[in-house]
Amino acid sequence: MLGALAVILGALSVEGRDVAKSSWHFGLDWMILDLLLMVAIFVPLELFFPKNNGQTKFHEEWRTDLTYFVISHLFIQFFGIITQKPAVLFFGWMGLDKLHSWVQGLPFIVALFLAFFSTDLFQYWAHRFFHTRVALWRFHSIHHSTQNMDWLAGSRTHFIDIFFTRAMTFIPLYVLGFSSTVFNVYIIFIAIHAVLIHANTRINFGPLKYIFTTPQYHHWHHCEDPKYYGHNFASIFPFIDMMFGTYYLPGKEWPAGTGVHEASYPKGFVKQSIYPFTKSPFDTDLNMEERSDR
Repeated sequence: MLGALAVILGALSVEGRDVAKSSWHFGLDWMILDLLLMVAIFVPLELFFPKNNGQTKFHEEWRTDLTYFVISHLFIQFFGIITQKPAVLFFGWMGLDKLHSWVQGLPFIVALFLAFFSTDLFQYWAHRFFHTRVALWRFHSIHHSTQNMDWLAGSRTHFIDIFFTRAMTFIPLYVLGFSSTVFNVYIIFIAIHAVLIHANTRINFGPLKYIFTTPQYHHWHHCEDPKYYGHNFASIFPFIDMMFGTYYLPGKEWPAGTGVHEASYPKGFVKQSIYPFTKSPFDTDLNMEERSDR
């Protein structure tokens, strides 16, 4: 109702501003609007179609995950600017105008698929790199540390992880120069889909689960059992995992548990943000046997 009213009052005529060309600000409006939208979509979904029936909405670490959500949204302009810098630094000198014109002349569906595929391919390798380098895994493992997978769990991401992954994902968007319509549809899809794949819902989406990643697919990526590590790195398309031999989706089966098997983590946003700089619980072995307290 609020969205419909906003459109009637002229929201479609509002022109967006480049975050790099506007004055510095906190993304309070973005945080509130996105929080309301995600609550409206995913709280009913998890209430009526839960995967883990025994998991309460207010589990012991929901405040920590909500803090991650709030911080990442309040600093959306900052992250938006700094994650563009590597692409501009390495590719800004190239004459890309003709390529941009060609890409923007593609049919909308073709251009949208190209945006999805190119960004997911870059994200796949950035994600996989974080899993296979101990110095980086200590940061990314913060994201995997929760045992309570729900719509807020995806927000638990260390800022080093956010910068590197988003910077890599922005490279194909910058180089190919998609139209604002394609770019905006991509952003909206990613914003909702990234929350969905972490959600505590048993819906398996039928045949669509072989086309797009789903909660079942991504929960296997978060599986706490070490023998299932190293699978399902793709964010959007499962076939990218198929291409590189990391695909795993055993019928209708779900992992018995999620979390990190190797280490204990401090509680709270601040402590978790500092922790990877001071200690790595993994050393040079990603398959240590001691069980996490979490």
